[in-house]
Amino acid sequence: EALEATKSAIDKNRSVLAELADTESEAAVVHSAFYETAMTYRKAVGPPEAYYREAIQYVAYTSLSDLSEEARYSLATDLSLAALTGEGVFNFGEVVTAQALQCLEGTDLSYLGELLSAGARGDVLGFQRVADAHAAAIQLQPSLVSRAEAVKEKITLLALVNMIFERPSLERTLSFEDISDRVAVPVDQVEWVIMRALSLKLIKGTMDQVEQTVDVTWVMPRVLDNKQMAELASRFGEWAVKVSKTHEYMLEHTGALLNQ
Repeated sequence: EALEATKSAIDKNRSVLAELADTESEAAVVHSAFYETAMTYRKAVGPPEAYYREAIQYVAYTSLSDLSEEARYSLATDLSLAALTGEGVFNFGEVVTAQALQCLEGTDLSYLGELLSAGARGDVLGFQRVADAHAAAIQLQPSLVSRAEAVKEKITLLALVNMIFERPSLERTLSFEDISDRVAVPVDQVEWVIMRALSLKLIKGTMDQVEQTVDVTWVMPRVLDNKQMAELASRFGEWAVKVSKTHEYMLEHTGALLNQ
């Protein structure tokens, strides 16, 4: 009954919360209290993806310095596990860049941060190296053990997403062979990986089974870490140079073309 009453209160007040301005300090306190309640409820009843949605909002509205060391450690642990195991949670960058995760550094659960970082980069082999190195510790986490296959699938899909993101927008026709190398699955399983990514709306595009290619027109937006931001900035710089050269070419040749 207590849990049902809590759920009812959360559902009733969520619409009220949406009317508060995020920028007001008083509103931030209300947001923090609301998401703490919702997060605690979801930790008790699940599922992990629902807990994740509430917890990531709680972190956004809460000053972690106000929490005890034990509370920060517990929050970072639960948030990491929810991100790894939660269905439909693919934006690992939200967690990797969150200050909350830093309190796991140097602890026996620091491997959770390493797993998330490898996943955010789409580094399948790096993720596996961390998992192998901490296999005994991972066995002590029931959620990671019970959802091991789902986690493996998620990292495979994130590898595909990162592969596409790293390509210039005009060079996003990928061969099955290249995808196979990047996501570490046999070529005959690549079609399934692409179809899974399309069905989950991680990417949009068309697949050519005969040519064994996929033409991607859109990829899931996500939070980037500092390295990924630097790479994106570099690509913007290259794009700006191309635009400038095209502009100069048009200015130089417009007169000649009009006089023909």
